[in-house]
Amino acid sequence: MFRRIVAITVFVILVAAVSLLVHWNAAQTSFKLTPELTFNLPLGILMIAAAVAGALVMFILALMREGRLALRDWTVHREIRIAQRNAAQITEARSQILAGEYKRARNLLTKSTQKRAMEISDIIDFAETYLLEGDPLQARKVLEEAQKDFGNEPLLLFALGRACKATGDLPAALSALERAVSVYPTSMPILTLLRDILFETESWERAAEVQGRIVELNADDASEKNWLLGARYEAALQAEESARDTALRELASDAPDFLPVLVHRARILADTGDWRRAMKMLEKAVRKRPHGAALAELEALVPAEESSRLARLYGKLVASTPQSVGLRLRAAHYLIKHGRVEEAAETLKPLAESGEASVAKALWGEIHDAREESSLAHFAYRDALIESEAFSPHYSCEVCGAATGDWHARCDNCGAWGMFESI
Repeated sequence: MFRRIVAITVFVILVAAVSLLVHWNAAQTSFKLTPELTFNLPLGILMIAAAVAGALVMFILALMREGRLALRDWTVHREIRIAQRNAAQITEARSQILAGEYKRARNLLTKSTQKRAMEISDIIDFAETYLLEGDPLQARKVLEEAQKDFGNEPLLLFALGRACKATGDLPAALSALERAVSVYPTSMPILTLLRDILFETESWERAAEVQGRIVELNADDASEKNWLLGARYEAALQAEESARDTALRELASDAPDFLPVLVHRARILADTGDWRRAMKMLEKAVRKRPHGAALAELEALVPAEESSRLARLYGKLVASTPQSVGLRLRAAHYLIKHGRVEEAAETLKPLAESGEASVAKALWGEIHDAREESSLAHFAYRDALIESEAFSPHYSCEVCGAATGDWHARCDNCGAWGMFESI
């Protein structure tokens, strides 16, 4: 009620003020709108008309400003709605990719880009549908077309590298990934894929460089360090003879316990007739850890007349690692092979009651045969050894557990170097 009274009072005051203004300025005044158009009106009326005209202009200007703001708000909200719809379509498209509905995913991705420019993520998702659908050639075509707009963008090049690899075009994959690495040199996914393809193509020198960068970025990963040593080893084998020797020596200096280099250098020395130096090198290694491969090399390169030296080494190794069953078996086999039957029996005694392995029982059969105690020899185990003519060690990868009859520098299953150990 109070507000109404106040409003009525203000209205009355304004009407009175206007009336007084018109009354006090009642004299006629000429007002020319144009040279030909003239109005004769009281001065008060003209004053009020001017005020109304000014207010009207201000109202129109304010209305235009508010209209512009309203239009901008509408445009922003419209763009937000479009962006939300596009985001929903992209999310749905990725869900369809996971569900295996690749054609529907492509339709959704196409719809999401009808009213906006395509982004790199859209291109990669689109190409991914073809890759997962088993059509890497079409995926590659999509990505190569996108390069015209986006150039050497690392994400695009990484996807292109994957597509080229899937098509079997490894040189093209390497080219794309090398460009990606030059732009983004610390990307682990790019470096890892590049490394894998370099390993596959046996480009070991470049592979060692890339693997070295991976190790720098992931210094605590022992498997990556192993792969770096392996890449350097393979690169050394690919080098010219003079450079090869230098590279192998450097690698042996950096990683004295790396078995492939140790075995390779020992074989080179043995081939040149310097078996004593090779033996010293291998002896030093097996004293640190009695690797089956190093022991096998020792047995192969030491002449029969020097068997006592290796027999003494086996005795020391067994004494220092008495819990190693495999070492005892290998030592006993070597001693039997070289006529040291009683020493072999002493080596096998700790296994006599434990029933550790059929190999141990077979070796006991050979010992009894050597003693002419045929009734004590187990016929089946003796026959097994006679058929094989010697105890053939087997090797198991310490990383993945893959087994092989012969020692190899690298595991074909997991790719680790120097990790086969005798079992």
